Amino acid sequence: MNQPVIEINVGPRNLAEVIQRLEANTKLDAVKRRDLISAVSCAANLIGRQPFELEADVPELRDALLKVHPKQAGITVKRLSNIKSDLGLALRLTRAAPRQRRNADRTDAWLNFLNKAGAKHQKRQLSRLVHYCCSHSLEPDQVNDDVMRAFEAHLDASILTKNPKEIRKDTSYAWNAIIKQNNLSFALLVVPKADRYIATPLNQYPVSLQADLAKYIDRLRHADIMDEEGPDRALSETSLRNIEAHVRQFLDAACSNGFKRTDFENLSDTVRPDVMKAAVNKIQERQAGQLTATTRNILSTLQAVAKYHVKAPEETVNLIRKAKSKIGDVQIGMSDKNMDRLSKFDDPKNIARLLTLPSELMQWAQENSPHKRAPLRAMHAVAINILLACPLRIKNISMLDIQRHVTAHRDENHKLYTLHIPASEMKNRNPMDFALGEQRSRHLETYLSKFRQHVSDAPGTALFPKKSGGGPRTPDNLGSEISRLIYRETGLVMNVHLFRHFAGMLFLNSNPGEFETVRQFLGHKKLDTTMAFYARFSSKAAVERYDEAVLSKWRGYEHD
Repeated sequence: MNQPVIEINVGPRNLAEVIQRLEANTKLDAVKRRDLISAVSCAANLIGRQPFELEADVPELRDALLKVHPKQAGITVKRLSNIKSDLGLALRLTRAAPRQRRNADRTDAWLNFLNKAGAKHQKRQLSRLVHYCCSHSLEPDQVNDDVMRAFEAHLDASILTKNPKEIRKDTSYAWNAIIKQNNLSFALLVVPKADRYIATPLNQYPVSLQADLAKYIDRLRHADIMDEEGPDRALSETSLRNIEAHVRQFLDAACSNGFKRTDFENLSDTVRPDVMKAAVNKIQERQAGQLTATTRNILSTLQAVAKYHVKAPEETVNLIRKAKSKIGDVQIGMSDKNMDRLSKFDDPKNIARLLTLPSELMQWAQENSPHKRAPLRAMHAVAINILLACPLRIKNISMLDIQRHVTAHRDENHKLYTLHIPASEMKNRNPMDFALGEQRSRHLETYLSKFRQHVSDAPGTALFPKKSGGGPRTPDNLGSEISRLIYRETGLVMNVHLFRHFAGMLFLNSNPGEFETVRQFLGHKKLDTTMAFYARFSSKAAVERYDEAVLSKWRGYEHD
């Protein structure tokens, strides 16, 4: 049988061809050849594809491998690092990636520049750039934005371990810091912006517009309870921030499509038909021609401004309403993104990873109590434990106060804790009580007696105090800390609000159709809300029960 002809002057099309070229490379040591082929196969397996399905393209492979977490893959961090390293070598040897230049000695100019670094991390962040520049005979005084663009392109074509744009950003920060700290005459670098578009801040618009928006926001938060034109119930701070963001995004879109910031003296200027058309067209352009639920939310905010604050003519309000109707129905229930994240829990191992994480964190904190991170580990262990037992919103979790919300009582030889959240602090004005149980109470007692006083320089009475000055941690701060910790330890993408969906999913998987129980422990006001979010879980569990109770009994007859 004829063997396929391998064109060595043309790069391989896919990883299967990379393996073929490695097998045909007689210059490689047999053990090294075996290890490289194994790394290519393992990388494809980690990505979940066959080698012939994956293009031998460094950026695509890097993006896919950056999504692989060692815990989820069932391997160690070192093993994953070795696979990426060997895959990179395999790609270079087979001409799928550019060959590395020989290491060039650092010049006196570069050594002198690095010696001016005020911190070790600055030298570390500059190491790749220094290697690149020395290999291309570039001195520090030649570094500019053109060099950085070429540096990023080089990284994009050659590395599998980290996002090239992030490397360039960190490198630029370190470079600029050294320049400023030492008053050097070298060029400052432009730091790449985030991929997410950032709208112009409100403070760049006329003061009169800012004042008008502040007045509208105050009405919505009931700053003046005697104001008869405000809503029946004050909006939450989160809702108010969203409204302000909607106005800012709308204004930015309008100013990116022909208008000037000075054109907007007050909110009445934002709801003119010509402004509406320009802003919506720009928003649609930025969203690649699509009008999403975000656009609908922006228009809802502008509609409320037009109707209740500006008192615009009815035809203007109807114009906005008609534009909203063209976007289509807003998704009811859980988003596809959250459903995708929850699908990870179809694997029982991931349920176990999340449920056992608090005990692992607390054990580490106790065994390493002198370590500076021990108090935070203990605090996060308690916070995750509470989220698992009491699926509250992050605002309620972050604001927990030992005196107002936490109650202890004895049960034989055990000290048990209960959390009570009054109706006035709950989103739906329904009070909630949660018993933490023996193990979670033991963790809370350990945290309160050994670690909490070391979390903050002035703990006060907040259960989760700030590092400085006491007082409770903000929801954003506590929530982001918990999310990062969970991902680092388990590989699960888990924002804190997802704990509520996780609790509903677990219960309905075991008790299909019992939405009323879910409604009560999640604090929903209406059963329809609960069913809209969690019907898919109940249906899935019902199908599994049907398969187990009915179809499984007939499987013996399938081949008769």
